[in-house]
Amino acid sequence: MSSVKTQARTQHVYDFATLDNVPEGPTSLKVTARRLLSGPNLQSGKSSTVGAVLSGGHIICTLGRQARGTGAKAHTHPNEQFNFILQGIMMSDIEGDRVFASPGMILHTPGMVVHTGLACPDEDLSFLAIKDTRHGITGPPVDGKHDGPNCFPGFGSRTDEPAQTTADAIAEAKRLPPGPGKRYVYDMSKPLDSRSGPGSATVKSGAELALPPGISGNLLTGEQLHVAVLRFAPGAAIARHAHDNEQFAFVAEGTLETELESGRMTVNERCLLHVPKGMAHALTAPRGALVVVAQDKCLGFSG
Repeated sequence: MSSVKTQARTQHVYDFATLDNVPEGPTSLKVTARRLLSGPNLQSGKSSTVGAVLSGGHIICTLGRQARGTGAKAHTHPNEQFNFILQGIMMSDIEGDRVFASPGMILHTPGMVVHTGLACPDEDLSFLAIKDTRHGITGPPVDGKHDGPNCFPGFGSRTDEPAQTTADAIAEAKRLPPGPGKRYVYDMSKPLDSRSGPGSATVKSGAELALPPGISGNLLTGEQLHVAVLRFAPGAAIARHAHDNEQFAFVAEGTLETELESGRMTVNERCLLHVPKGMAHALTAPRGALVVVAQDKCLGFSG
C-alpha cells in the first residue's frame, strides 16, 4: 500500500459566513476568526464592529458588521481604509465634515486622519473594510479610553436618552457648521467625475480603464491601494493574466468563476478570492456579478 500522502490544495476562496473558525489546511493568506475587533467585549472595546480578518502581504480586509445605532469612537490609524457599504448607512465625522455612505458607496479614510464610523439607527450596517498593511485592522481611540463603542441617542450606553432616527441624524448634520468639504464618499454605482473638487482619492471612470467588453465600473486610487467596483454583464470575462500586484476580489452580487494555477473555483456572493502577486488567473461571470477589486499600488491597476 502506498504511503504517499496527497498534498492539500491551498485555499484561495474565503466565505465570510464560515469564518467563525480558522480554516483547516493551507491558506493563501492569514485568517483571523470572526470576533469583536476592538477588544474582548463591548465594555472594553472602542467599537461595535464584528468580523473575520483576512491578511495578505499588502492588503487586509474584513466583512464588518455593526448593530444599528452603534459604531466606532473617534480614532486613527496609519493605514488608509476603504469601506464599501453593503447594507445600512454609515455616518462618519472626518476632518471637520460629517458624511453619510449608503449601499454601493465607498467611504475612504486616508491614513492618520481622525474619524468615527457608526451604523445609522434604522438598520444594522454591513460593509467590506479594506486597508493596507502599514497597520492592523483597528486603530486606537483618540481619547485613549477603551470604554465601549460610540452610540447614537437611544442605543447602547445611551438607552436612557430619546432614540434618534436616521432621518434625525441627517437633519442634524445639515444644521452643523460647514466643514472643509473635502470628498470622502464615492458613489461607485454611477460614473465618477474626477473634476468635482478636492478628494481623498484619485478617481478614474470605466472609460479611462479600458475594461474588457461587458465590464464597467470605477476606480479609486489612494495612498497605498487601488479599489475598483466592477459590474460584470452575464458572460463577461477577464482573460487569463498575471500581475505583480496582490489582488482581493470580493463578490458583492452574483457569482464569479476563476481559473488559478491549482484549478477552477467558484466565488459565490459575499465570498472573497485572494490572488497573490504573480499568480496567473482568469475571471468569468456566467450570470453577471458586482465585484469589489483591491490591489496594492506597486503597479497601476490591472483588471
